[in-house]
Amino acid sequence: WPEWSRALGEMRRTAAELIGAEEDEIALVPNTTTGINLVAEGLDWQSGDNVVTLEDEFPSNAYPWLNLASRGVETRRLPTDRGVVDLSRLADACDARTRLVSVSWIAFANGCRRDLAAIAQVAHDRGALFLVDAIQGIGAFPLDVKSADIDFLAADGHKWQLGPEGAGIAYIRREHLQRLRPFGVGWHSVVHSQDFSRIE
Repeated sequence: WPEWSRALGEMRRTAAELIGAEEDEIALVPNTTTGINLVAEGLDWQSGDNVVTLEDEFPSNAYPWLNLASRGVETRRLPTDRGVVDLSRLADACDARTRLVSVSWIAFANGCRRDLAAIAQVAHDRGALFLVDAIQGIGAFPLDVKSADIDFLAADGHKWQLGPEGAGIAYIRREHLQRLRPFGVGWHSVVHSQDFSRIE
């Protein structure tokens, strides 16, 4: 057990170093979808809010947003030109109720690599948060979440990180941790997880 616990800590530190994050901004998740759902299910959505994403997204970065329709949240799917994002059209797709822009770093169907910092600028200029599905690029290209101004990131380890299925990471910028409602809470979710006599 102590060896397992140390290995998890080392994995979180390594993941943080890989993307320029802090260790406490990294969650270990089983896949990209779970990381995206931490945000999709965690934000305090209100009826009339919207998410802007791309038409050519892999389903992992579409279904979590489309699933919010029952809560009155609209998913706007912006067309691309063979994966290229038109920044002016992206800006036009956002409005005062846009809570989040969510894109893949690299398009799964054609390998188009997006300028994350430029997309983040558009999202933030519109008052929206920015999430990146990084599975197709992490491990192949360098990425610094701070300089790219990314709020959330999710990636599985079985692509360019050469890891197994079921070993992914999620990044949540520290300042946004309190914005997300935790779900799937268990005994590892508290700071005193080894003290079973404390339940508060």
